[in-house]
Amino acid sequence: MARKRTTQEALDRLKLLPDFPKPVGVKGLPGPLKPIAVIPYIFDQGGKAIARLLIRADPLNRLDDSTIDIINNPQVVADEVGNVLELIEPLRDAGGFALPSAPAVKKAQKVTKKMKMQRKIQSNAFRNANAKGRKKDGTFRAGYDQSRIARMAQKECTKERQRLGLCEKPKRRSKKK
Repeated sequence: MARKRTTQEALDRLKLLPDFPKPVGVKGLPGPLKPIAVIPYIFDQGGKAIARLLIRADPLNRLDDSTIDIINNPQVVADEVGNVLELIEPLRDAGGFALPSAPAVKKAQKVTKKMKMQRKIQSNAFRNANAKGRKKDGTFRAGYDQSRIARMAQKECTKERQRLGLCEKPKRRSKKK
């Protein structure tokens, strides 16, 4: 890995960049063209000022000793919010930890036979609806959009589940005014 440049080396390197020439004769230009003539010079000077600030602040490339200690210490953990907690050895009297441990990782939900069947039905329905609503190049046919394709797939999925006896025929909602 290459050696990290010192702040002074980075600032010296920044000075080696060519300066954009200061605009001359701007006063003779018509009003609307004056700002346009000055923009490159302003961007050049502003960009170099921001670069000097970033070189001095060094936000991404420096770790002080306290941060390194926290990273390398297995007794220090961070919770979901980002709070840094230091674990304390178990208390022999109480038989537990002084600080509550982080919550256990939630187990993934077991995929049941019914869920697998539903996923298979739905994937087939979307495959059929996409085949019907799209051209060979992948664009939509006339009158089709993603919402129409999704409605068609959901309708086909419901019909297939009814055919297999996995659900009953949905009851129609009455239209009340």
